[in-house]
Amino acid sequence: MRFCQIGSTDVSASVIALGTWALGGWMWGGSDDSVAFNTIRTALDAGITTIDTAPIYGFGRSETVVGQAIRGLRRDSIVIASKCGLYWSLQPLRPNVGERHCFADDDGRTESLEKYVVYRLLRPEIVRQGVEDSLRRLGTDYIDLMQVHHVSDKTTPIAETMGVLEDMKREGKIRAIGVSNASRFQLEEYSNCGVLDADQERFSMLDRRVERNGVLDFCRDKDVSFLAYSPLENGLLTGKIDPEREFKRGDLRINNPTFSRENVVRVNKALTALGDVAKRYCLNMGQFAAAWVASRYEKTVVLCGARTPEQAISNALAGDATLGVDDYEEVDSILSDFGLLDA
Repeated sequence: MRFCQIGSTDVSASVIALGTWALGGWMWGGSDDSVAFNTIRTALDAGITTIDTAPIYGFGRSETVVGQAIRGLRRDSIVIASKCGLYWSLQPLRPNVGERHCFADDDGRTESLEKYVVYRLLRPEIVRQGVEDSLRRLGTDYIDLMQVHHVSDKTTPIAETMGVLEDMKREGKIRAIGVSNASRFQLEEYSNCGVLDADQERFSMLDRRVERNGVLDFCRDKDVSFLAYSPLENGLLTGKIDPEREFKRGDLRINNPTFSRENVVRVNKALTALGDVAKRYCLNMGQFAAAWVASRYEKTVVLCGARTPEQAISNALAGDATLGVDDYEEVDSILSDFGLLDA
């Protein structure tokens, strides 16, 4: 497993991280906590020492199971990344407080959640309380990387949000500061208000927006680490999605055109053609897709979700491979042949 530094801090993260959104259950058709526990422990044993979570993942459930899984282990051997800024309530907030994000109705388990209203809310007191709640659920005294989950709360000045994060960094409650789902302009604003160590965005062979919009260039220029989420396109790039598959109630892939029968057939054909490139590195397609992302910038951490111990073991194997320029060109050529190159 290779490692990279988070920004200018002394936090050293494994280049493959365990993404735990699905382990929270909500939007993924539910989750089994005992399986989630074993998946996290197995990932750590396989060399994935970085775990990415968030309060909104199952409304505290993901952080709780992560905390249970790391209990009794050497804390300094694990890098925990969490998030702040998504606030849920049973009642709508008063006008001009936060930005409405979504409604949350059912997490896919047997019982249903009451209908939450989820807000992007970055007021200093909300951010601080969110971090304190995360520390409690995770059972730790500090979080290695605290990320602003969504940066577009127009009701709170960025300077105020960064101010409280900088305060908590000085207090030792967080070690590094990051943002997520940001434009290049927003990255500049956050960077102007404090020390920005990381940015987390969607990035995969099929989704190259961060290369087009200057976000990845910003990270390179400013020595900001880049955390890539959805590198396997929610499982599509593993090549294991059957075109006839029907997703469970509560699964975000239901009715998503990316998972239409026609698109899954087309992507699977492209992945078959990419198989020879992956074999050069003794990787399967999911591992190769993760390695492709990890190789685009030396300070990249690839967030690979896993719902079973077997998936965690498989993901870890991508952490040793480094692709070359010729491989990138060949991948682009194949994807282009199938009309899949994100231009």
